[in-house]
Amino acid sequence: MKWSTTFLFSKFVLIIICCSCLVSVVAGVQTLDIAAPWDPKTTDPHVNGAIAQRMGITETLVDINDEALISPGLATSWEVSGDQKTWTFHLRDGVKFHDGTPFTAKAMKKSLEDSLKKSKTFSSVPIKDIKASDVLTLEIVLDKPLPSLPAWMAKGESAALSESSIDEGDISTPISTGPFKFSSLSPNEKFVAIKNTDYWGKIPSVEEVVYHVVPEAVTRSLMLKGGDVQIAQILSPNIVEEYRNDNTYTVNTKPISRVRLLSYNCESGPFADTAVRQAMNYAINRQDLVDYVLEGVGEPATSLFPPTFYWGNKDIQPYSYNPEKAKSILLSSGWTDSDNDGVLDKNGEKLSLTLVTYPERAELPPMAEIIQDQLKKIGVEVEVKSVDTDTSENLRFSGDFDMYLGGRSLMNAPDPDWIMMADYHSSGTFNRGYGPYKWKNEKMDSLLEEARTLADNDARKKLYDQAQQIINDEAPVSVLSYYVNEDVTSNKIKGYRMHPTEFAFHLEDVSLS
Repeated sequence: MKWSTTFLFSKFVLIIICCSCLVSVVAGVQTLDIAAPWDPKTTDPHVNGAIAQRMGITETLVDINDEALISPGLATSWEVSGDQKTWTFHLRDGVKFHDGTPFTAKAMKKSLEDSLKKSKTFSSVPIKDIKASDVLTLEIVLDKPLPSLPAWMAKGESAALSESSIDEGDISTPISTGPFKFSSLSPNEKFVAIKNTDYWGKIPSVEEVVYHVVPEAVTRSLMLKGGDVQIAQILSPNIVEEYRNDNTYTVNTKPISRVRLLSYNCESGPFADTAVRQAMNYAINRQDLVDYVLEGVGEPATSLFPPTFYWGNKDIQPYSYNPEKAKSILLSSGWTDSDNDGVLDKNGEKLSLTLVTYPERAELPPMAEIIQDQLKKIGVEVEVKSVDTDTSENLRFSGDFDMYLGGRSLMNAPDPDWIMMADYHSSGTFNRGYGPYKWKNEKMDSLLEEARTLADNDARKKLYDQAQQIINDEAPVSVLSYYVNEDVTSNKIKGYRMHPTEFAFHLEDVSLS
């Protein structure tokens, strides 16, 4: 009897232990952890909407598909009037906001109006009026034709938010329509979302997603190896190499619509002179940047848009690596080494420059150091300032830099109108664009203004080809290389795929085995 009691007690303990293990496993399956470099910065998608959109919390009228083309989102179709000024969007039926209220044209109208008040994203979009024609029909009336409007409606800042969200004013709880619901945001730490069981599309399999804000690529990798996360995004090639022969991980590789470039401060100083900017282009060995920093992943840039894209200018002759020509151009512009100290000078001023970059994209600081060394060979002294993204942007927008090294997305709205107006039209270069700082070219402005009014893409492409040629000739920026993103996932992950414009993580398709 004593043996029987002991045996039964042992079985009871074993059952408790097994049940405890089972609960732990179930709980582990429920949460997906991601380590990524970017801080969402705000809970209000109408101020900054990229991360909430990528996580599947918010949705927009228009999606971007895996071919980087616009596709139906919360709008199933759209058309434009004969005068090209009124766009009619037909909304998806049966969609609910996360608070259970129906998604309607009235709610979308209110949401877009809120975004127009808060976001600088749409400052160049000539929206005159927004109308809810009926429950599921939305009209956007323009002051003048804008064929690219549907592409603008894919931007995260155009997110659909419920009327109760908008009524908050400063939105602390974004209530949208996506496969995940907002749970919490801890600035510079993590962004948490939970499954939307009432989603109109595919219901996610994971219960919760935790997006960890981790600026350093090495730390993201350590978190993956330690089991703290299952996805480590945007790792540098040297880190990725550690995983290639380890079958417990998967290396995910995707060419994306992003370019690394040096933007010049054209307001005053050396880079107000076109010739000096051209000299920098000849002094930089782009192939070395790809070979030694990126370990051969990606390719040197030739034009702003990759030649493989429809919008790329395939006829541009890229700058060759020619340091002797760079020296000759600088000499012709009056830069000489008058005191033989190895640094060029002119009118008593040294050609000493500040290059600002940020470590959230791990390859940028070492790339900056190679550029520093390459420019030293032609007599240019460069101080590299590698600071966090927020600090780098403050320096940039205040003009406190000479060169700014960054990665710029080209197709966040899958039409060149967005990036060209934001970064190369003078309304953007004198505002908060990420192209050249305070650079103006009358011909460029004219081309971009004409291109955005044309409905025929072939005609538009001719104008954008001319615009890219001006960027090449005038050199307000130096395009360096095209991006290939590399994310590493645990082998527990199924269904993860990367997007060519970084529009979405598609976490509703991800499961944990």
